Amino acid sequence: MKKMRHQPSFIFTIGALLIFCILMIGVMQEAAWIHSFDHVIVTMVRNQATPSLTRITVQFTQLFNLPEEAMMTVGIMVILIFTHHLRGVWFIGINSILLAGIGNRLIKGIVNRPRPTVEHLVHVSSTSFPSGHAMSAMLIGGSLIILGNHLLNRSGSRLAAALVISLVIVLVGLSRIYVGVHFPSDVVSGWALGFVLLTISNHIFNRFFGGTI
Repeated sequence: MKKMRHQPSFIFTIGALLIFCILMIGVMQEAAWIHSFDHVIVTMVRNQATPSLTRITVQFTQLFNLPEEAMMTVGIMVILIFTHHLRGVWFIGINSILLAGIGNRLIKGIVNRPRPTVEHLVHVSSTSFPSGHAMSAMLIGGSLIILGNHLLNRSGSRLAAALVISLVIVLVGLSRIYVGVHFPSDVVSGWALGFVLLTISNHIFNRFFGGTI
């Protein structure tokens, strides 16, 4: 832990944890500032709506539903198995299944926030806080960035991969707001909690298991 405290990631992790806790408390207390924050962002996002953008966004956000996400994760794990990166298999498996899946459901059960009352452009069944899609995107996408930093030889390739994955993480969260199934505070909290869990997972693998690859 002492070594971790000297890393910039530790500071960002504490910041993300504070953001998540503040948002969670605000949501559970139904604070006025939460409603104001959500209203401003929702208005900005949904004011961009066009028929073409709506079709694209609906198709895009559904690529990260549970069945599609599971297929993608299994595919990545199979590739890691065949390339003999077994620690990577455990790393992305734990992050996607245990942390993103079970962890998100636990928090949803505690907060029990209803979904937005606007029209939903895609089907949803669970409660709203935090966004499972945003949290999964951060955990799985972040895991891929970490693994890519070890597996890609060229710095340019590592940077390009990180930028593309980061863009996808952001777009996944924005798409959930656009299709009307999440408040912005759900999405930001999903990103924040996902980042916290990703950093902790990465630290544990590096500290106790010799790395993530």
